Amino acid sequence: MKLLLFDLDQTLINTGGAGLRALDRACLHLFGISNAMQGISPHGKTDPAIAREILRVRFDKHTPESNGEIRLILDAYLSFLKEEVEASAKYRVLPGITSILDEMSARKDVALGLATGNLETGARIKLDRGRMNRYFAFGGFGSDSEDRTELVRKAAEKAAAQYGKTIPASDIFVIGDTPLDIDAGKRAGFQTVGVATGSYSMEQLLDSGANVAIPDFDQGRDYFLRSTFVA
Repeated sequence: MKLLLFDLDQTLINTGGAGLRALDRACLHLFGISNAMQGISPHGKTDPAIAREILRVRFDKHTPESNGEIRLILDAYLSFLKEEVEASAKYRVLPGITSILDEMSARKDVALGLATGNLETGARIKLDRGRMNRYFAFGGFGSDSEDRTELVRKAAEKAAAQYGKTIPASDIFVIGDTPLDIDAGKRAGFQTVGVATGSYSMEQLLDSGANVAIPDFDQGRDYFLRSTFVA
């Protein structure tokens, strides 16, 4: 069995900035500050790590005692996220994703999971608009760990529990659009696939250590299947 672990933002979907707007609204609501995410890149980071960075950049807070405030930010973020996702004019499922997920979910020798820095509740909200939760019974999330490598490992552990057997590391593929996705997969000991549907090119993803890189799942479908030995 092959285990395919997908990142979410800019790999499966583009929410059109819904998550950033929800974080900005959360910080305005809690702290009275506007544009809290200005100058902070969310790419490849977990939600808790982003909230921690907001506290460091905006308030110079970076101690373990900040954990309570991180929870407040994330709870407020989730309260605004559904509205932002539903209202987002630029929300879209990325090229080739529905087709590849339909094909892979129909196979008995392939398991699908998530490996995303999103809190699980946030991930489910984002996927719901594109009717994509049906593909993913389990995953590793930012709510499992602030550390991306650990949440990738958690996803593999959940797959083992789901299927009653451990899947060899050589048959686990972490699929994402940032070097942080690739680094986490490599550190976990798994194979990595870069998808250039975000802010990084195929060359940059390969330079970061990706075993395979494709432009998207429309143009790169056949190469992805050959390279991962799924076909």
